[in-house]
Amino acid sequence: MPPRVILIGPMGSGKTTIGQLVAARLDITFRDTDHVIEERSGRTVADIFLEDGEDAFRLLEKAVLRDELLSDETVLALGGGAPISMDAQSALRAIASPVIYLDISLATVAPRIGFNRDRPLLLHNPRGQWQTLMEARRPIYESIADTVIDVNTKSESDIVSEILEVIK
Repeated sequence: MPPRVILIGPMGSGKTTIGQLVAARLDITFRDTDHVIEERSGRTVADIFLEDGEDAFRLLEKAVLRDELLSDETVLALGGGAPISMDAQSALRAIASPVIYLDISLATVAPRIGFNRDRPLLLHNPRGQWQTLMEARRPIYESIADTVIDVNTKSESDIVSEILEVIK
């Protein structure tokens, strides 16, 4: 069976936290493509970006996404850039699992990610880089999502409840 639900959105939108909570409520496994990449490679996402470059990381990400879309019933969170390639978009549109986009603003995400940690795509001018990424990615996220949840003013509990309502 494919994943029970797939969470997409930018870094800092809460995909991992919310995904873990949803999985716990459903009593199923939670998977995060970035964590799977780290498990398989034995390195952090940041190290892969810095040592091998973004193209190498995206190849690993594509293979992990392909495998995870075939996984047993799970809650699957995708890294922020995972759904950006045309291959990923096609696969996500074709899968029977609901795809939920967790939408967040720069003002809300800034304190969450701090813009000074291991975020390889935000090394220079973090706020500007995040905004530029979102301008490019938002239309893609919206086009492949079955549901968009604005997480800016919602509690974790409210977001989890919305997701559970969507997938029941």
